[in-house]
Order: sequence, then C-alpha cells, then structure tokens
Amino acid sequence: MRFSRAKILLSFGILLGLFACEQDQKFGDEPNLQWREASIRYLGDSADNRRVIDLTVYFTDGDGDIGREGSSNSDTCDLDNYSRFLERYDLFIYYFERVAGQYREIPPTDSCLPFHNILPNLTPEGQNKTLEGDITTPFDYANYPVNNTDSIRFELMLVDRAGHQSKRIIGEAIAIN
Repeated sequence: MRFSRAKILLSFGILLGLFACEQDQKFGDEPNLQWREASIRYLGDSADNRRVIDLTVYFTDGDGDIGREGSSNSDTCDLDNYSRFLERYDLFIYYFERVAGQYREIPPTDSCLPFHNILPNLTPEGQNKTLEGDITTPFDYANYPVNNTDSIRFELMLVDRAGHQSKRIIGEAIAIN
C-alpha cells in the first residue's frame, strides 16, 4: 500500500495540530506554585542589619490571568471590609517563626500593610495564554524576628483574576543567626 505525499503531510499536520492543542492545555486554570528558594541579602552595610529575604517560587497558570489589569484598588485600608481590601492582592505571603519547637504565624505589625504582593498583569499576548516561570519577591526583614527564634519559614499562595487559588505551599526553614 502506497501513501500519497498529500496524505502523509495531512497526517503530519493533524498530529502537529493535536500536539499544539495538547501543549496549550499543559496546565490547568488553577495556578500552581512550587517552592524554589529564599536568600537573605543586606541593604547597604551588613552592620546596620537592614535585611531583605528574596523569596522565589515557580508558578504555572493555564489561562494566564495572573496579575492586575490597570491600576489596583485604592491604597486605603478598609478594616470594616477587610476581605475586600485583600482582594487586590495576588501573591499571599505568610510569615512564621519557630517558637518552643513549633512554627507560629506572625502577623504584620500593621494590618493595613500586609506581607502580600500585587503582581503586574502577566497575561501574554497572542492565542496561547499559558504562563510559567519564577516569581521573586522581597520580604523586608528589618523588624523581625519578633520572638527568640532559631528559624523562620514562609507559606505562599497565588490567586488569579478569576479567583482560582493555588494550594498554599510551605517553604523550607531558614536558619537565623
């Protein structure tokens, strides 16, 4: 049995099209996070103890709706409607200190200045909206630790514009000198 050149090219084209469609569906619409690393860096001279911890996570999102479109909501803190105030954030960061052998969440010193971040609109142009990559965000460590602790850790969660949430991931312990 002989295949014509046109049939072979058509078959190849169909397989290529199926493969391309499969690649577009590589990730689900729910964002996914994986811990990469945390690194401490000093701002200026290490003697003045101004530290920042750079938190890096790998993320994926199948529909690419990560980050805010246009400007974010107002900068005012609405404690009467705190959940609405939190809607403007995309990357949620939770800080923990090890106290008496167990990790305990430490809230920010000012509830109107949470640890969370607002990400810029990361949606790619074009037909394929799939996103994947690393996000590195600084955590200002100047006023911490609060307790007498030997280690800290972070938990992070990513929320897209449709309200899909990643699973909350736990970072590795960071030894504190």
